Amino acid sequence: MPELRKPENALDPGGRGLILVDALSANWGVRPRGPGKTVWAHLPAQTSAAGT
Repeated sequence: MPELRKPENALDPGGRGLILVDALSANWGVRPRGPGKTVWAHLPAQTSAAGT
């Protein structure tokens, strides 16, 4: 199952996806689905500035 981790070093080609999901979402998780999985995230609603 995926888990939040930091890349070993700046040159690692992967390992940043869940860092972005964690930074942008209110919460997230993983559900097993058959032979795979579903990663879900709740994103906060965007509000407009000064009612525009």
